[in-house]
Amino acid sequence: MSSPTPVRALGTVDEFGCRVLSEAGLAYADGAEQTLAGIVSRASDLSSSSQELADAATDWATRYSLTTVRANLLRGLDLPADARVLEIGCGCGPITRYLGEQVALVDAVEPMAARARVARLRTRDQPNVAVMVGTLDDVPAEPTYDVVVVVGVLEYVAHGTDSPEPYVDFLRRIASVLRPDGTLVLAIENQVGVKYLVGAPEDHTDRAFDSIEGYPLPSPARTFTRQRLTGLLETAGFTSRVLGAFPDYKLPRVLLDDQLFDEDRSLASRIPPFPSPDYMTQRMSLADERLAWRTLVDTGVGTHFANSFVVVADRGAPSSIWPSDRLGVAFTAERQPRFAVRTQIVRHADGIDFVRTAVNESLPAEAGAEHVRHVLEPSAPHVTGHTLLDLVERDPGQAGVLLKRWADRVVEDEWTPVDLVPHNIIVDSSDTLVVIDQEWLVQGYGRENHLIRGAFWSAVDVARSTEPSDWGSPRTVRDVVTILAGHVGVTVDEAALERFVTAESAFQAAVNTSDASPAARAARSVGQLRELLDTNVSDFREHRRAGDELATLRGEVRRLADVEAELSRLHARLGVQEAELTELRRRNDTSAVRKARRIAGRVKRRLTQP
Repeated sequence: MSSPTPVRALGTVDEFGCRVLSEAGLAYADGAEQTLAGIVSRASDLSSSSQELADAATDWATRYSLTTVRANLLRGLDLPADARVLEIGCGCGPITRYLGEQVALVDAVEPMAARARVARLRTRDQPNVAVMVGTLDDVPAEPTYDVVVVVGVLEYVAHGTDSPEPYVDFLRRIASVLRPDGTLVLAIENQVGVKYLVGAPEDHTDRAFDSIEGYPLPSPARTFTRQRLTGLLETAGFTSRVLGAFPDYKLPRVLLDDQLFDEDRSLASRIPPFPSPDYMTQRMSLADERLAWRTLVDTGVGTHFANSFVVVADRGAPSSIWPSDRLGVAFTAERQPRFAVRTQIVRHADGIDFVRTAVNESLPAEAGAEHVRHVLEPSAPHVTGHTLLDLVERDPGQAGVLLKRWADRVVEDEWTPVDLVPHNIIVDSSDTLVVIDQEWLVQGYGRENHLIRGAFWSAVDVARSTEPSDWGSPRTVRDVVTILAGHVGVTVDEAALERFVTAESAFQAAVNTSDASPAARAARSVGQLRELLDTNVSDFREHRRAGDELATLRGEVRRLADVEAELSRLHARLGVQEAELTELRRRNDTSAVRKARRIAGRVKRRLTQP
């Protein structure tokens, strides 16, 4: 074990095992700390891949601290096993836990005592980890650490101010505790991330376009554009390598290096998962995030619009934490820990390779998954070209010819390669079909179900990416499945769909997160598949629906304005009639009074009609 660091000699250890350096008393809290403490204290599996903890999350506040995905931020980096690491703002410890599993020594500092105590509970079996209540200012300014990790903290340093000085001072303070060859790993949201461009509320203020407009209203935090962020780091003495994080740094599934955008823009466009999640108010989608991202990449500015940035910064030689030949890293989502996969995108002299490794290879598969085989190809070359599904969507008139080329490769076998579907087939420059991303074999799945599976997942993308009129104006995804499957000779009636849903839900239940029994997961999957089948095609193009709704609202506003004008005219007429009635009363002309009353009554009745 590494020798103690200077900060470990300071303060006192409280009853929870945290070393108290200071009582910062920061106001930021989400109220979940007590709930999290109870969950973590009762857990038997505290690891960064703990499905037990992930399953215990009940809302966003608890999920943020318990999900296995948080650690992907660092799983994408090569942390030295003998490293001393300082984590600033460790929260409830999801990143801390992973660090403790990977490196020799971790000092984790958190200003909120309640959160620090949860982090200590999460790391209670890790003697190499010390959790401290305090801030960066409490850490002696001595060059002690090989790595400093700052995740979701820089934006809060100056309480939303636009002045650069507090941020630069904070970064210089970090530099003072790093060894000369040390590395800063910093994660923060992008002020102009693509999700904000298409209408997602800003993550800290919950206001749409707030960061895009430069935070015109008070904000508890302030994020930065790429140019400004690297400028702050440069002023503080750092040289930076910036990675784009998707959907963001909170639930990272993809990290992309700038070099990938230079090497292969189509790959940089295709890899990130969209749409990104909304953590508070659900956005009114004004544009398709995936299509907007593709346009930004195609025009050469994509690196500025990732939803979050992960910065690997140093003050000397480039850090080996992110090797120079690594173009990106991607992680699978929502799987059992045993089946989680890390894919590195690696450049070499002859092109680009995908290098895949199991994240938790030593873990056993859950009982009930015997009919599923996970066949992971360690390395595969990147094939340039278009997916078969891309070509189908670009030219629906050729869908039959293209899909038959796929169907000819689908054969009846005991073990079905269910990943052999149109979006996993590349048509290269010589018009050859190249199969990619093959992971799963499923026993007894069957050829008909396999063909419907390809049609189903293609139909979801077709509904999202194309015009319904290109396909004969189908109403639901089920209609699109029927059309696509018909091209390969499969009749999709209710019985065929029932067989497919049963087979697919059993497969999904075997490999997806184990938050319930296999039977319960299968039942849930059945419901999700049927919901997708019955989804209206127009629902996939939310920005168009939002446009239609806006047009309807404008029409309603115009109608209400017309009604208001009519009411004003009627009120004016009523005023005239009442004036005449008053005059007639004065003259004691009773017959005229009765007539005026009848007229006034008609006007009043008209006013009260809906």
